[in-house]
Amino acid sequence: AKCVKVNPDTPQKAVRHQVLEEGKILLTPQPRLRTGFFSTLSKDSLPEGVEIKDVTNSKGVAKYGIPVGLNEKYTVDLVVVGSTAVCPNTGARVGK
Repeated sequence: AKCVKVNPDTPQKAVRHQVLEEGKILLTPQPRLRTGFFSTLSKDSLPEGVEIKDVTNSKGVAKYGIPVGLNEKYTVDLVVVGSTAVCPNTGARVGK
């Protein structure tokens, strides 16, 4: 996967870190949709001296993420979501 969408929830922080560490593009919703809908981050787009661990939380995404406009086209290769439980029969998610 080249572009991976990961939710901004705290339990997925390690996943966001791994995506960036592997040189992939991270697509993540803006925290509470304050400054837009989605942002992208990549290891190559980080300013010198900024570490990956500094951009995997909501403040880092807001500060270093590149906003994605509603009309921009991009391809998402993998979507990572979190859930507290999954129904073994239907696969339906329960909780956040």
